[in-house]
Amino acid sequence: MNKLSFTLKKKSTDALAWFLSKIGFKKKNIFHQQINFDQKLVYSFSKSRIPTLRQLKYLKIFLSKKELLIVRSCVVVIVMSTIFFGGRFYLKHLETLPKVGGEYIEGVVGTPKYINPIYASVSDVDNDLSSLVYSSLFKRDENGYLANDLAESFAVSEDGKAYTIKVRSGVKYHNDLPLTVDDILFTFNAIKDSSYKSPLRGGFAGVSIEKVDEQTVKFILSEPYAAFAELLTFGILPQELWYQLAPAAASLAELNLKPIGSGPYQFKSLIKDKNGNLKSYNLVINENYYGERPHVKNIQFKFFPGYEELTSALNDNLVDGISYVPAQYLSKIANKSYLNYHKLNFPQSMAVFFNEKNNSALAELKVRQALALAINKNEIVDKVLGNNARVIDGPILPESFAYNPQLKKYNYNQEEAKKLLEAAGYKQKEITGEQIAKATGDLSSTDEKTQLAAKSILSQGPGRWYEKNDKYLIIKLTTVDTGENPAVAEAIKIYWEDIGVRTETEFISASQIQTEAIKTREYEALFYGQLAGADPDPYPFWHSSQTGAGGLNLAGYADKKTDKLLEEARMSVDFQARKESYIKFQNAIAEEVPAIFMYSPYYNYVQDKKIKNFNSKNIAVPSDRLLNVSKWYINVGKKINW
Repeated sequence: MNKLSFTLKKKSTDALAWFLSKIGFKKKNIFHQQINFDQKLVYSFSKSRIPTLRQLKYLKIFLSKKELLIVRSCVVVIVMSTIFFGGRFYLKHLETLPKVGGEYIEGVVGTPKYINPIYASVSDVDNDLSSLVYSSLFKRDENGYLANDLAESFAVSEDGKAYTIKVRSGVKYHNDLPLTVDDILFTFNAIKDSSYKSPLRGGFAGVSIEKVDEQTVKFILSEPYAAFAELLTFGILPQELWYQLAPAAASLAELNLKPIGSGPYQFKSLIKDKNGNLKSYNLVINENYYGERPHVKNIQFKFFPGYEELTSALNDNLVDGISYVPAQYLSKIANKSYLNYHKLNFPQSMAVFFNEKNNSALAELKVRQALALAINKNEIVDKVLGNNARVIDGPILPESFAYNPQLKKYNYNQEEAKKLLEAAGYKQKEITGEQIAKATGDLSSTDEKTQLAAKSILSQGPGRWYEKNDKYLIIKLTTVDTGENPAVAEAIKIYWEDIGVRTETEFISASQIQTEAIKTREYEALFYGQLAGADPDPYPFWHSSQTGAGGLNLAGYADKKTDKLLEEARMSVDFQARKESYIKFQNAIAEEVPAIFMYSPYYNYVQDKKIKNFNSKNIAVPSDRLLNVSKWYINVGKKINW
């Protein structure tokens, strides 16, 4: 007997029982026994009371088409509901988390020498490694703002001359020694000690330190300085390892290449070639790090002599990233699809600085304004720089708290530029080819005035040029013969000559620009870059005390009201008061136009896409690109949150 027969028999038995009950017969016990026996006999052929897929195919024998449609519809609804609610649960409760592991290899130009915070500031490579190995009282976050690191809290006195800092407890160095207040005192005093020859020493003139208690230090300033906390970003050395070394011998210590700090990464190994040159440097996670523990297990730095070799290494997959890529090398990177190009805001300003002492025409405000209006900065950024920069209009950059968004701008307008020159008394005078030919002959004249007139015409060349009192408006534009500078200078020349201002360009090598132009102020207009810090303090670039040979006031700008604004802003601990002073300062510069602010180049940082969660936008120094390294990750894991 097959299963179908038993099923039919069971249905007929059930039907008979129903019929007999309707006509008055009472169910007899023997009848119930028969039904139970039949059910048990049927069930004995199946190990489960739940129908199998093979058994379900017989449903169509006993169900009508309508009943089958209802059953099938219910099954579809159940399946779809299960998928929907399962997917929703997955998306809502299954979390993807960074997982410790993986290695990141970064290529850099140069080699480390002093992975030591009291020396590292003069070398980008040293600074990169030092920032990962050491901790500091303060550090900058991924947006470039100052944040606590070893400092748990701090307070500034009302007069701005005392900074009291409470240091977090429980911090250990990589060798398990505890980091104490005494280590902070030792590091600061080493910086101040001339025997150590630290480049940081000059920034702490007039500053002393004292120990308040086992968890607190106080810095005492001879005069208030609003940006003082920015100086406290140097790493802290372990006193126990360094105090035994004579200060004069500190720069020779092995600890400079095999450092012990308290930062997120610690020294693991280094590799040298047969000539003793460093080829690579390996760091591993500090398991006892007090802050957010990194997820990338190993970071390796590889060292190259130049950007040609570095970009080739990236193309050959020998490195996962490049610390910095000059704009002219971006096109040489071949495998772009697997890379992330991070354009970081960097506090460098490129500008044309006017020196009116060497060209009397530049002493006229309308001339400076006209020259500013004549330049199409957006076009230069687009066509000359390939959009690897952002246009700027003043000495303080947009990411700064002190930036003035309402600053007067000199947008490209050559017609307005010509009107300003004419309002200043200049008129256009055309020089033809015939005049050039005649002037060439006049050079041999014995009449001195004729010779001078001929030289003047020949210096201009054919075209329509502005002149005033028989003197042509000629400007000599000087710049450094490196990178994009010559191309930008040539573009500026074209814009100025388009409005009738004859322009000569002069290119000086990077090794000679300081001695031949900047220190001696031997330029009329200088296209040059200035690098500010994280704090916007423009005092070194625009205060009248900085106009001398050793100063950075390249425009020779001197104004008593502006000096006062810079002094007040520098000394005030009142955030809003500082901001207001800097806004007034920017307005004064915009009105006087001692310089044409051109653009701020991006810091191009290239990484393999395997590195996730890089989110920095603003950096003050190149090593700041590594500030959020603890948030980077390569490997991921999954976790269900119920």
